[in-house]
Amino acid sequence: MTDRPALFALNRALDRPAIRAALAENRLVQVENFLEAQSAETLWQVLQQQTPFGLAWAGDGQPHGQHVRAEQIPALSAEQKMAMGNAAANAAAAGRFAFLYAQYPLVEAYVQKWHPGHPLYGLLEEVNAAPVLDFARDVSGHADIIKADGQATLYAGGHFLTDHDDLVEVEGRRLAYVLNLAKDWKPDWGGYLNFMDAKGNIVAGFMPRFNTMNLFLVPLRHNVSLVPSFAPVGRFAITGWFRNR
Repeated sequence: MTDRPALFALNRALDRPAIRAALAENRLVQVENFLEAQSAETLWQVLQQQTPFGLAWAGDGQPHGQHVRAEQIPALSAEQKMAMGNAAANAAAAGRFAFLYAQYPLVEAYVQKWHPGHPLYGLLEEVNAAPVLDFARDVSGHADIIKADGQATLYAGGHFLTDHDDLVEVEGRRLAYVLNLAKDWKPDWGGYLNFMDAKGNIVAGFMPRFNTMNLFLVPLRHNVSLVPSFAPVGRFAITGWFRNR
């Protein structure tokens, strides 16, 4: 046993039938107060104070893109850093899948023991424990879910994620999740999770509100809108997929 505080303790008052019904009807749902209050607060502090965010970007249309660890960033030249941002921006301008944001990949860090004992390793274990996996199976209707992956993300000025649907057949993605942990976010700061119809119209836009979980069935078209340079704080979140393989 461990006395480590829980980082992903589900709120016991969650209305599972309502969540299940919303996913069945609309394929997406936003759930406020998703975690117990203390879990959400502790997780926010871990992300803000203890997480060594690297940089993730994609400019070649590939779903996973590339990642530079936090420890590697100081050794990069100004030209190398600019090239990453330019690659993502140019791909987005050309209508290809692209993204640019700060990231800490939970599975890779956990398996490779990047930072032994880091609190987010415990979070990954909690997301893959029976209470959370049972919840995901229950509300999604996908009884074949067997595990979850995840990443800590931080969207600051200039960061974005372009239109895509999350479908990667070989990964068995069933249910996507975005647990927002941004405090006192303002609409003008962007970073919205937007969902599009076949014509490109935004049919739902979810504000990154603290301790609010966005769940949606895969595939579903969405993006994360650009965070402008004047946004004074970052958009913290834990994101990933519940999967059947």
